[in-house]
Amino acid sequence: MPEYDFSLVDAAIIDTQHNTLRVFRDVLSRLGLKRVETYGSVKQAADMMNSTTPDLILVDADGEEAETLKLVRTLRNEPGTRNPYACLVVTTWQPTPVLLMRVTNCGADDLLVKPVSPKQVQDRITTLIEARKKFVVTADYTGPDRRKSPRDGTQVPLLDAPNTLRLKATNRWAHTNTRQLMAEANSFVNEQKLLRASIQIAFLIEFAVPGLSAPVPERMAVEHLARVPGFLDDLQRRIADSGEPAAIEATANSLKMLVERLRSQAESGTIAVEEVERVQGLARDLMQAVDPNRPLDSMTGEVSVAVAGYRARLEQMAQAKAAAAAAAEGAEAPKAAAAE
Repeated sequence: MPEYDFSLVDAAIIDTQHNTLRVFRDVLSRLGLKRVETYGSVKQAADMMNSTTPDLILVDADGEEAETLKLVRTLRNEPGTRNPYACLVVTTWQPTPVLLMRVTNCGADDLLVKPVSPKQVQDRITTLIEARKKFVVTADYTGPDRRKSPRDGTQVPLLDAPNTLRLKATNRWAHTNTRQLMAEANSFVNEQKLLRASIQIAFLIEFAVPGLSAPVPERMAVEHLARVPGFLDDLQRRIADSGEPAAIEATANSLKMLVERLRSQAESGTIAVEEVERVQGLARDLMQAVDPNRPLDSMTGEVSVAVAGYRARLEQMAQAKAAAAAAAEGAEAPKAAAAE
């Protein structure tokens, strides 16, 4: 392991098992970390993010999976977090494919499988210092970029997230304006959140429009429409914090009220065609208000391509499910005949 100075590094270990807490604390102490806080549960560590966020966090998912994933998402995505770019490693005894997917999707840097050796911990810390992935920001995700290649037709800018672990371990902390680094990164994240949220809202509405226009609104369309207010809430909160033009907030407010009205109408019957057209128009107005320098045709084209791709994936999934059901039914037929 390269020579690092961990004397200034702040670390936190969150684990419900006392023995595991002790093992990790001993490993970090041997590396030279002098400031290591331990917590017996995610709930105990909740105040940590409001006061100060460590440079390195090891949090266990076993027994508290939902709470752990929520902690990571909150740390990465909630405005006002002291250090949303902290190096964060989730630990577990049971690395199931489902857990791996959830950890990847919540914004953690890595998943460490227990039991662990001191060398494994050292190697992961070295990687976080020397080769940490850049961050990608979407409407509902902030964290390491996991894409093997960019999606067709999209160019999402990446963020070289402030890495306080690296700054302290390499003795650059005292010579770096960390406050400015954080402010610049937070500004980038907020800008990207606004842009991606406006596109995500337009995507959900574009997908829902055909189903909302049916004589009886389709369930899937209403479900997608129901996701819009959550993105609008986050967008409005970020607008308030960043001093964005009032036109954005006004459009967002009008869109939210209309979406709520359409959801109510969907429960009782048909939605008027002009209402469906209006919600689609307001979604496009919101995209234009958030990103006035980009042609609206370009943005609506991106949304249409995304919706078409999404519909194709849903159709493929439905066909695969139908084929599996037919195969299962065919396999059961000979058994039933034999039983007769």
